[in-house]
Amino acid sequence: MKLANITPLALLLAPLASALPQLEVITRYETLSAYCKAAGPDAYVGVLYEGGLITSYNYNECYPYSIEDKVAVQAVFCKSVKCFSNPNTNCTGGSVPRIGVVIPAGTTLVNVANFVKLTGEGATCEKNDAAAIVPNLLTGLGG
Repeated sequence: MKLANITPLALLLAPLASALPQLEVITRYETLSAYCKAAGPDAYVGVLYEGGLITSYNYNECYPYSIEDKVAVQAVFCKSVKCFSNPNTNCTGGSVPRIGVVIPAGTTLVNVANFVKLTGEGATCEKNDAAAIVPNLLTGLGG
């Protein structure tokens, strides 16, 4: 078997080429995280959609998984939330069953093979402040 014109430089660059998708995700993470943090006190997520649209969503605001047929590519959560999936892009129809998924601050979701559409068409997320829950539990225990 004869290798066709593979130079030493090509051999050195091959691992870098395979790492490029991961580098893109990391770069987008930083951009979306900064966008989310700058969007105001109630913003909890920065989202990149196909075509380059970047936006953020506030607590209890509908977060559609697609906008005008442009699917969400990556989301970065800058605050901890509890999210409820909805069957419609305008977040109507309710979450059935109504089971919230806790997403910690710093989490990134990359939409590989459009998997997000398997969970519904959108989500409504509320503040998940564990720091406020602990004192309430202690108060209930007489603490």
